[in-house]
Amino acid sequence: MSLARKIGEAAGEPDWVIAIREEAERYIKKAPFPEELTPLDLDKYSPLGEGDVPIPEIKDINDLPENITRLLDKMGIPRREWPRVLGLVQVNEQSAAGLATLRYFQKIGVESYLFREALKRVPDIKDYAFKLMPYRENAFVAYHTAYWQGGIYVRVKEGAKVPQPLHTYFLITRGAHAQADHALLILEKGSQATLIEGCTAPLLTRFSLHIGATEIFVKEGARARLIVLQNWPDYVHTRPYTRVLVEEGAEVEIVVAILGAGRTTGRYEEILLKGESSKTTIHSISFPRGTSRLEDVIKVYLEAPNTRAIINTRGIVKDSAQSNSFITVESRERKGETLAHVECSGLILNEGATHATYPTMVSSSSRAHLEHEAYVGKISEEALEYLKSRGLDDEEALSLMLRGYIEPVAAHMPFEFSMEIRRMAKILAERGTA
Repeated sequence: MSLARKIGEAAGEPDWVIAIREEAERYIKKAPFPEELTPLDLDKYSPLGEGDVPIPEIKDINDLPENITRLLDKMGIPRREWPRVLGLVQVNEQSAAGLATLRYFQKIGVESYLFREALKRVPDIKDYAFKLMPYRENAFVAYHTAYWQGGIYVRVKEGAKVPQPLHTYFLITRGAHAQADHALLILEKGSQATLIEGCTAPLLTRFSLHIGATEIFVKEGARARLIVLQNWPDYVHTRPYTRVLVEEGAEVEIVVAILGAGRTTGRYEEILLKGESSKTTIHSISFPRGTSRLEDVIKVYLEAPNTRAIINTRGIVKDSAQSNSFITVESRERKGETLAHVECSGLILNEGATHATYPTMVSSSSRAHLEHEAYVGKISEEALEYLKSRGLDDEEALSLMLRGYIEPVAAHMPFEFSMEIRRMAKILAERGTA
């Protein structure tokens, strides 16, 4: 029995899902890797979390290494919250509070299940699941499709306006583990909702891989907002995929903050503006440091008249980290006007850190207006000297400059996330490695 079938049958999944799993599993070995992303030896990672990787036993916060406690103190995180931040405590989804919250969202028009449960209970789920990410696309998508486990299904019913954000949170809890969670979001006609997605790994889990996928369908006139906060320790490889289909008059805003880029992070995001007058806005900020390698891939396709895209990416790179931004905008509409404005920039804080931008603008129509601005460099020495002349020391001046640089993205985050992002400016301004 194949591993893909073993996983599917153990969970009691429908036959059509198991068939897709097995087709994807057969394709993994011959599938290409995306040209923008660092390839990985996928045989090293087990979807079942097997392997003999030793993980130290941590019974309470007094067992934490000094370098970890020092970083948590710098971030300003209260000690009572440390167990949750570290993944040492996991919230019980069946708690009274969790069930009360679920009932509240059901009353205002939100249908939500664990993804596996949705495969059995939602009549039309075959029209959506795995449709935006065909397994033949590349090796990472094939691996995810074959071995995904866990995830969430959220459907906001027609006309429903959800005032509070919907939260999801994914943890890696085992060494040598390939986490492949699948999220499916559907916003029906005229609905509005915000989803906050957090991803991390306990700081003492070793050699893990996160290879999650998110499919989002934004129907006519709907408004979707996706906020992603990722904080990976420096031994985790991540390959998160997000693909969004946007219909007529609909909008999607995506705000991403990568506080920790792990060993390698290859973030792949694709927006298909299919409907007339649809639009997207994307803001992202990243902080690669240490020996991390970050590859940020954003692709937007303008496929209908009056489609609009605004993209703003910013990165602060320190130590010997590497950061690469691949931004592609393609106008496929030939009759109506399309518009896109892209800004991608990177700040390098020391010799040895690198940042590169690879913009691509493609159009076959004279009615497309595609703009791109890019900057890679360092903080202005003149500006730093001016701030120091006003009484600030070196670190205070640099911290203030960095906060100004990240503010256009931090302003779009929820308050508690924006505070963490702003604290990163202070940490990165300190001498030595954060």
